[in-house]
Amino acid sequence: MTPCIIIPCYNHARPLAGVLASLKPMGLPCLLIDDGSEPVAAAALDALAGEHGDWLTLLRHPENRGKGAAVMSGLMAARAAGFSHALQLDADGQHDLGDVPRLLEEAKAHPEALVSGRPRYDDSVPRGRLYGRYVTHVWVWIETLSFAIEDSMCGFRVYPVAASCALLGEVRLGRRMDFDTEVMVRLHWRGVPMRFVPTRVTYPADGSSHFRLWQDNLAISWMHTRLVCRLLWDLVGKGLGWPARLWQQGRALGSCRHGSRTPEQEGGSLPGQPRETWFQWGRRHGPRTPEQEGGSLPGQPRETWFQWGRRHGSRTPEQGGGSLPGRPRETWFQWGQRHWSRTPERGSLLGLQIMLASYRLLGRRGFGALLYPVIGYFWLTGRRQRAASEQYLARLEAFAATEGVRLPEEPRSSFRHFLRFGEAALDKLAGWRGDIAPERVELVGREHHEAAIRNGQGLLLLGSHLGDLELCRALGTRLGQVRINALVFTRHAARFNALLQQINPGSGLNLIQVQEMGADTAILLKEKIEAGEWVVIVGDRTSVTREKRVVWADFLGAPAPFPLGPFALASVLACPVYLMFGLKEQGRFRVHFEPFAERLRLPRAEREAALRHWVQAYADRLQHHCLQAPLDWFNFFDFWQLTHDEQ
Repeated sequence: MTPCIIIPCYNHARPLAGVLASLKPMGLPCLLIDDGSEPVAAAALDALAGEHGDWLTLLRHPENRGKGAAVMSGLMAARAAGFSHALQLDADGQHDLGDVPRLLEEAKAHPEALVSGRPRYDDSVPRGRLYGRYVTHVWVWIETLSFAIEDSMCGFRVYPVAASCALLGEVRLGRRMDFDTEVMVRLHWRGVPMRFVPTRVTYPADGSSHFRLWQDNLAISWMHTRLVCRLLWDLVGKGLGWPARLWQQGRALGSCRHGSRTPEQEGGSLPGQPRETWFQWGRRHGPRTPEQEGGSLPGQPRETWFQWGRRHGSRTPEQGGGSLPGRPRETWFQWGQRHWSRTPERGSLLGLQIMLASYRLLGRRGFGALLYPVIGYFWLTGRRQRAASEQYLARLEAFAATEGVRLPEEPRSSFRHFLRFGEAALDKLAGWRGDIAPERVELVGREHHEAAIRNGQGLLLLGSHLGDLELCRALGTRLGQVRINALVFTRHAARFNALLQQINPGSGLNLIQVQEMGADTAILLKEKIEAGEWVVIVGDRTSVTREKRVVWADFLGAPAPFPLGPFALASVLACPVYLMFGLKEQGRFRVHFEPFAERLRLPRAEREAALRHWVQAYADRLQHHCLQAPLDWFNFFDFWQLTHDEQ
């Protein structure tokens, strides 16, 4: 490693003298960039350059171009001089120069990384500037979809010169105070690792700042706008490229003449060219049209667009290898009707963590502004979920009109349906953090709730995916009145459950995975009931492992399949059964606690009829609350249609 020092300077000649005196014993070459200083300061810089001429080189801009422009000039000069790394520091003396060896040692251990200081401030830091940094932190977390960048504004850092200059040659970066953050974000996008070393930062009492309140804040805001737009563009491009990716998987299996690799597999791009986005790669490697393929085999007619579409359409998992042994090839209609549990959880734990961090820093109102582009992305790319939402809303409104039921006066659309789901996710997190005060929640059926607690007997709560069942459970647990155990499909919601455990580590103790429901689970639940604990299970989703075990009931004007399992479990547990719905009606939280059965009995001789009775009773209450809070319905799949496996 051959490092040098880069110091951008604008009218900071007086404190710079002390900085250079401290750096000289380190024996590192230094590039001092005078960014158009005023004549008196420029003359002082000339004097310092003469004094330290054996290890310092003075570069000069004829006019002030900004700190970012000065650093860029220094990086280009470092590359021309053959240096592999460049240590940037400020000329005003606010950085702890005793940490220079630590940063260089970290860079030596990780030569491909950008190594930056992570500031530790004393009481000299201006409070406005300190709090303002956290706003930038949040935007950087969003722009990178990660917490890899712990601080993007510290000007005390070591650049890998080759990677940095390659970026400067391809992308126009901000020239002033927006440079430090933008260069770090864009290097992160290119795969450059980020390393951080804690360092003390002080603000000299007689120091002067060149931060221009309005101009630089505007430039920084515009920089974040550009970065977020670029991120969204790449995400949308990645979403639009899914047919090409599916086609590529088929080619990799040998279904075509030759394969092609993804941008990651190709190692980025040709030398001197930027890494392709997924959108560009999808266009280059996607399936070709009949015209592009040159028609067809000799002697055969040119295939039609319909035939080409069937041949090149994305294949189902079974079609990837023909089909499963003993099973017919599923049709396109059947593949579109996948069981709800086979729909992969969208998003990432990191994305949820960013949501939580944004909520903590910006509050409810600030987070609401960030929710629109995030939900917009999932609405645009979630074709199947969007269609299910539109179908549900149309069915609900038609049923309400037929029955003469007046729906809440609120705008309803699939996008608002998605948006309400995002708000509900935030309500769950807020509930687990304790940010929703009990007085903000109205308990409907309080007399039944208090009687159940006084009784001390264990009971079964039948919930649903209408509203915030997690919010009910979080509030109940925090009250400490009773222990609540929830049966959850944790594989399907693993990321969200992981986040809940980060917020409240104790919450994981009462999560019970249900895809392995068997005798052992039933015995465990029976023990919890006998200990006076409550058990929660949802009754509106068909079984993960036994898809054919359904009971049909009328729901919003049409037959719908409901799972048999929760009602059979209630019979086995032989305990009181209650219904619970956590809804947000006209902006207010309402938890409905309703008695359902003192004991749910399924006599052997009349078992089928009894099941239909209890399932229909549950469906009727679910329907009632659906009409009260239409947008709180969070089953984003065709609820009324069985999958081909279930059929």
